[in-house]
Amino acid sequence: MEKINIKTVKEEAYSIYIERGMLSNLGGYLIKLTEKKSRVVVITNPLVKALYGVTLCSALKEGEFEVVFIEVPDGERYKSLSTANHLYDELIKRKADRHTLLVALGGGVIGDLTGFVAATYMRGLPLVHIPTTLLAQIDSSVGGKVAVDHHLAKNMIGSFYHPRAVFTDPEVLSTLSDKDLKNGIVEAVKIAVISSPAFFEWLEENLSRLLEKDRDLLSELIKEAVNLKVDIVLEDPREKGLRRLLNFGHSIGHALEAEVGYQTLSHGEAVALGMLVESRIARQRGQCSEELETKIRQILSFLYTSLPLPSSSSSSLSKEESIFEYIKNIDYYSFWETLTLDKKNYQGRMTFILPQALGKVSPVEDITFEEVVKALEELKKE
Repeated sequence: MEKINIKTVKEEAYSIYIERGMLSNLGGYLIKLTEKKSRVVVITNPLVKALYGVTLCSALKEGEFEVVFIEVPDGERYKSLSTANHLYDELIKRKADRHTLLVALGGGVIGDLTGFVAATYMRGLPLVHIPTTLLAQIDSSVGGKVAVDHHLAKNMIGSFYHPRAVFTDPEVLSTLSDKDLKNGIVEAVKIAVISSPAFFEWLEENLSRLLEKDRDLLSELIKEAVNLKVDIVLEDPREKGLRRLLNFGHSIGHALEAEVGYQTLSHGEAVALGMLVESRIARQRGQCSEELETKIRQILSFLYTSLPLPSSSSSSLSKEESIFEYIKNIDYYSFWETLTLDKKNYQGRMTFILPQALGKVSPVEDITFEEVVKALEELKKE
C-alpha cells in the first residue's frame, strides 16, 4: 500500500491511501478514523452506486457502521447550490449531526459537492473521499479544495476543507469509460508539464498501455501524480503563490466549461484545450519554444486526432467528434468576459499560467484580449 501524508496544520493532517482492492475492506480502515457504529452518509450518483454501492455497503457494515446512501444526478451541471441545498434537506431529514461521517463516492463532481456540503453543514462534518475516476484520484480529491459552480464561473463558491482520509482503489478504474480515462490522463500531463520532465517522458512512453487500462501502469501513474501534487500543496496549502501553477490550462478550460453551461464538454477536454491555447500564447510571447508547444500538442493528440500536427495531413475523426468544435463558433467578447471572473486574476489583470520548459511554468499577469483571440484563431485554422 502507498500511504502519502498531508499535514498543513495539526487539524488538517490526513493521509491518502492507494491500494488495489481496498474498497472491499474499507470498514477496517474507517474504524481507525472514527467511532465504532458511527453513522455514515454516502453521497454518490446512480451509476457509481450501481457499480460499487453493494461492495462499499458490505464493507462498512462489517465495521458496524450505520450506512445511508444519498444519490444525486451525474454531471457537472449538478455541482450547484441547488443540489447542495437538496443535500442539506436530506441530511436534516436524517437528523445528521456533527459526528455523522460524509463519504464522497464518485468522481470530481461528487467529491467537490460533498466536500462543500461537509464544510458548510453545521460548520463542518467529518469527510472521507473515495474517488472512482482517474481525474478525481490524482487531482480533485487531493489538496482540500471544495466548491460548487456558479452559472457564470466554475468553482466560484467554495472553500478549503480537508478530509479525514482519501481512499484510492485503482481497481475501480476497470469500469471507467474511455472518455473519463482520457480526462484523467490530461491532468497527469498537466502536472508533468508543471513539475516533472521525467514523468512527462514516462507518460509519452506508456500512453498507449495506459489507454488500454494497464492496471500496474495506472497504479504507478496515480502514485506519481499524487506525490507531485502533494509536494506543491504542502508548499502552498491556501493557493497564495506556488499552488496557482496547478492551474495551467484551467483559465481557458474553466471559461469554456462555463460557456457551454457545464454540459457536453468534459473537464479533461476543456483543460486540454486550455493547455493548447495557453501554450500557443506562451510561444507567441517567446516564453516557450515551438518544440515545447509541439511536445504538448503531440502528447495530447489522443484527444484530438482530427487536428493533425504540422507535419501531418491525416484526420481520423469527423468534425462532430472533435473537441475543437467548442471553439469553432466562440463569441470572443462573451468568452473574455467569462475569463475576467477567473480566481487567479489580480486587480483586474488577466492572469494565465504559461509554460516555459518541461517542469517550469509561471504566472503571467498581463494577458490581453488580442492574444487570446489570436491563439484561438490559429488553432481553429489548423
